[in-house]
Amino acid sequence: MITVSLSACSANNTPEGKINRIISKMSLDEKISQMIIPAIRTWNEENVTDLEACPELSEVLQRHQYGGIILYGANISGNEQTAKLLYDLQDNNSRISTASAHIPYMTPVDEEGGIVIRLSSGTRMTGNMALGATENSESNTVKTGEVIGKELSALGFNTDFAPDIDVNNNPANPVIGTRSFSDDPEMVAKLGLAYSKGLSTNNIIATYKHFPGHGDTGVDSHIGTPSVEKTYDELLKTELVPFKAAIENGADMIMTAHITYPLIDEEVTFGDGVTKGYFPATMSKKMLTDILRNDLGFSGVVVTDALEMDAIRTAGLVPGEEDSAEYNINIAEKVINAGADILLLPMDLKNAEVAAFYDEYIAGIAAKVKSGDISKERIDESVKRILQLKSKYGIFDPDKKDSSSQTDNEQAIKDRIELCREIVGSDTNHETEMSIAKEAITLIKNEDSLLPLNNDAKKIAFLCRLKDDENTLNFVLDELKKNGAISVSSAVSVDYYYDSTDSKLNYTDEMKATVSSADIVIGFSHASGSSALDTENPQFIALSSVIEDTHKAGGKFILISQNLPYDAAIYQDADAIILAYLGSGLGINPTEKTDSASGIPARNANIIAAVDTVFGLNDSKGHLPVNIPVVESNADGSLKYGDKYLYERGFGLGLNN
Repeated sequence: MITVSLSACSANNTPEGKINRIISKMSLDEKISQMIIPAIRTWNEENVTDLEACPELSEVLQRHQYGGIILYGANISGNEQTAKLLYDLQDNNSRISTASAHIPYMTPVDEEGGIVIRLSSGTRMTGNMALGATENSESNTVKTGEVIGKELSALGFNTDFAPDIDVNNNPANPVIGTRSFSDDPEMVAKLGLAYSKGLSTNNIIATYKHFPGHGDTGVDSHIGTPSVEKTYDELLKTELVPFKAAIENGADMIMTAHITYPLIDEEVTFGDGVTKGYFPATMSKKMLTDILRNDLGFSGVVVTDALEMDAIRTAGLVPGEEDSAEYNINIAEKVINAGADILLLPMDLKNAEVAAFYDEYIAGIAAKVKSGDISKERIDESVKRILQLKSKYGIFDPDKKDSSSQTDNEQAIKDRIELCREIVGSDTNHETEMSIAKEAITLIKNEDSLLPLNNDAKKIAFLCRLKDDENTLNFVLDELKKNGAISVSSAVSVDYYYDSTDSKLNYTDEMKATVSSADIVIGFSHASGSSALDTENPQFIALSSVIEDTHKAGGKFILISQNLPYDAAIYQDADAIILAYLGSGLGINPTEKTDSASGIPARNANIIAAVDTVFGLNDSKGHLPVNIPVVESNADGSLKYGDKYLYERGFGLGLNN
């Protein structure tokens, strides 16, 4: 007689039991494929925007049931197009005839807002540092997550690789900057949770990044390998504070950083068998298992930053030639054994040759499992986390069977496109964006109460950084004239001082004459990393010359800092300084419409709000979310950020101060 345990039957019918049963039926190829998310930016050198136009790619994607597909700007040309592409990708995935179970894709995108966006026809929002500058920062950050979440959900995305919870405690950081909320770890923690709350209200998976922290680096991991010389105790006091808070509040997914920690990690021998060094956190069991899993208690999904980045791809960390299947398989072994669950973008799936690479890559990882170099339990552990996450967000239903018809598909696409027209790039979302932008604008210098300017100023000269920046500036000037903030009789000129086509200074004699004859000169600066400190940079030469020429002629100079606020310490001779925290999207004409019937493209609201502030249409309510250090000279005349602060976090002036 066979006896059946009722408790065992009950356990098998729980969500976990159902997922365990599905995993038990999956082939090793299917399991490994679930742990991989490739990109499909191009196919045979053409942007992939329509899957129906790429039948070869459709077939390639059906060879393996990947865990997801990440889209980039090359895949996104409009709302309706994006919605259809995402639908077609999921539909193509559902047609894999060899799959033991239909497991829909995770569809992530890097839509942080501010400087990092992919939705060209969506709402850019202000960026994280601008959010940190607002008085109502927590509620504004929730609103930002909600707007971005609504737009992503309407298009068919289900995952956002955001928020960025790096603590920007290095003013010369070349890759984080305004992507960070603040240099205060507690503020970063609070706003990271607020951002994720906004995403979750729209059923979008939030991804906290970049563990264990990319804020105190001087190298961009896209092009090199940053190293942070800090102890574990030091990380616990700063970089790990936001991640600890995220984990304690139920974080679902965390992205790794390709950064080494020599004072914490163990030394290893690299691929040449001779060179010694340290693996990036992405490949470090010490960082991902010992610290993230065991010490901090994270039980969710760990996704790597893109494995195609040079900090991994060209660093010679393991045996094998660069870009070879052998090298990438050996990287995968280290990454999986370190504790990562998802291998993001080992290589761009761009042609038949790379498709063959993925066949070999998956087979090679499977061979590592069969040989015992990677344990079967380690693979099953990751797949279970991935399927549980997909189930939690309704991406994957273990009970649901495929049942769709062409009619259903057509109607579903129509419904999604209609939703896009209502939501993505809508007037309502842009109104929220502008409201937050106005709160973020920070005035930190206003000698002799120069601001706000009266509308009787006779001659005003604007100097943009790039020619394309004139699109946004001309828009806001037209609006100011309509509102009477600028007198129609005032002589207003607009020019640019940097020619990006040949990377040369564009401060001509004609411009010098215009500046010298102006009553007010308004110049825009754009600091990124340590570039603003370069005295040979065209921007430094131009703005230094413009300030000197303005003052010689008896005029007043107003600096509008477009991006990182640290340049405020460089141009201290300015009579007034306003911080906007965002230098992207200035080339977009805010009057243009997108293909969504009423949508406005991803413009820059921050600069509009900053210029409005100059002319008194917006009171400056923002406060510094970071400390701005003094700028000092080295013995050779070069510039550096000093140890003391010129402006401290929390500082900000009102127009009436």
